[in-house]
Amino acid sequence: MPTYDSFCRAPLVDPAYVVLPDSAVHVEGALENLIRQALDTVDLTALSPLDAVLATKLGEYTDLPPMPNLTAAAASLPSDPRPLMVAVRAGLLIASAGKNKNAMVQVLNAMRAFTDAMPSIGEVALLSVGADVMRVASELYRRTGQRFLITLMERLRAQLPDVSGMFHSFPFQKAFAPEPVNEEAMDEASQYYRRMRLLGTGSVTADALAITSMLALFSGSSRDAGASKAGVAALQRYHGMPHGAFSADPFLAGRDPSRASSLEAICAQLEALHDLLAASGDVALAEKMQRIAENALANIFQADGLCGNQSINRFASDETCVASHAAPSQTAALLRAVYAIRRSIWMVKSENELSMLLPYEGCCLTRMDGTPVRLTAKAMDANTLTIILETKQPVEFTLSLHVPGYADGATISINGAKAQPVECGKLYTMKRMFQTGDAITLSMNCQPFVEAGFRGSASVYCGALLMALPLPDADAGWQYALDEDTMLSLQWENGRPRVHVDACDAPNWAARGGVIQPPLQGLKMGESYELTLLPYADTLGRIASFPQATHRA
Repeated sequence: MPTYDSFCRAPLVDPAYVVLPDSAVHVEGALENLIRQALDTVDLTALSPLDAVLATKLGEYTDLPPMPNLTAAAASLPSDPRPLMVAVRAGLLIASAGKNKNAMVQVLNAMRAFTDAMPSIGEVALLSVGADVMRVASELYRRTGQRFLITLMERLRAQLPDVSGMFHSFPFQKAFAPEPVNEEAMDEASQYYRRMRLLGTGSVTADALAITSMLALFSGSSRDAGASKAGVAALQRYHGMPHGAFSADPFLAGRDPSRASSLEAICAQLEALHDLLAASGDVALAEKMQRIAENALANIFQADGLCGNQSINRFASDETCVASHAAPSQTAALLRAVYAIRRSIWMVKSENELSMLLPYEGCCLTRMDGTPVRLTAKAMDANTLTIILETKQPVEFTLSLHVPGYADGATISINGAKAQPVECGKLYTMKRMFQTGDAITLSMNCQPFVEAGFRGSASVYCGALLMALPLPDADAGWQYALDEDTMLSLQWENGRPRVHVDACDAPNWAARGGVIQPPLQGLKMGESYELTLLPYADTLGRIASFPQATHRA
């Protein structure tokens, strides 16, 4: 990426954050494990050009794949723009990493071909690549200043459905069941139903959310800027699941904990959240990314394959618990998702301000005020992160650390000095003269907590981790209600939390056709039992959304 100042180019609105070059970030620990699991799904015989580039970058290999043939990819226009956009994104990554002017010219020429073909590209085909077109066009314009890219974005906005308006007046307030429609009919009603079916598909909904964030930087309008925030809030309210993602199986499915979020939708949400975070700077989006990554995404990977549909409550016998070999489209989605997370850890807010937005181990190598700086983040334990600095010479800059809102309290200590309390859910910013050996330690008090959900249900968390009652087999008991006044006690075993909760029997909580029904309401507390909850990511069959029982008469 260019420096922050050179990345800001009128008439586009300046983003809140600019990502660092891929070579500047190295990850370790939990995120490194997620990336490795995604790379393990790669089939070398079935990689797209973009998959190959992402796998190379995520694997931290030195040599990138060869430049894809963008002219050949453009031959699919106008009927199918996807092959071209996949190749163009790969080409842009290759060109920018190697500062290859010839490759950049090829990318620009491919985008000119796309611009010329746009009037003949149908709405459905255009929406399927709209997010990627905006990503490529906006980055290319910031890098090159080519004015035709502004024209492209203006035409794209005109041809796409009004996604900003959709999120402001959100039409999907319950589980979406598409209307049957004649695929060939061109009357207004048929076109409307086809459009709604597309927009109600979870992965496309996430792409539409990403488009709003980039439209806001393109237009500068408050309507577009507000659409992203309204969309995140509406999706959480009507389709949000305790694992962080919204439901989509594949259509938006409401908040019933037995409904699923598909792999494709989960991955598209992570990409969209990265776009929103960079555009708006809202650190709550970073927390949402972490919750999705450490629950819904992490649980997809199983020893014998992928469990692509993520349900909050399900039996071990449910078909979604059966792992399968990764399809090429699933590998592509996973690589894009973990790449988006990796790019969201460290970002720059100005030439002299660096921000750490996700609490993952690893290191960042960049320049502050022209001076090389290395920051290495190491987890001392589950709730303590220490950042060690190395600089070529003392340099003054601003370092901002996101203190997660799931912590009950937090402190920051610099070079072993007395720890100072800091506000959770905010950025803690320090401007000082940094030098080699400086150490910043973020210590968090992360106690288990309960969040209310669908129909007054309750879910238990420890930090970003959703906790669940494991149901390893058909004989495992599951009909329990949490005491609404439960005490939560925490233990650690092999680096993973266990949370003990008080519960009682809920014998009327039923299953039908092998599907656990929504949690009951209005239950009274009976004889108390202690349940031990494990991290959601470590379970297959499970209950992670419980009814609540009250002691009141």
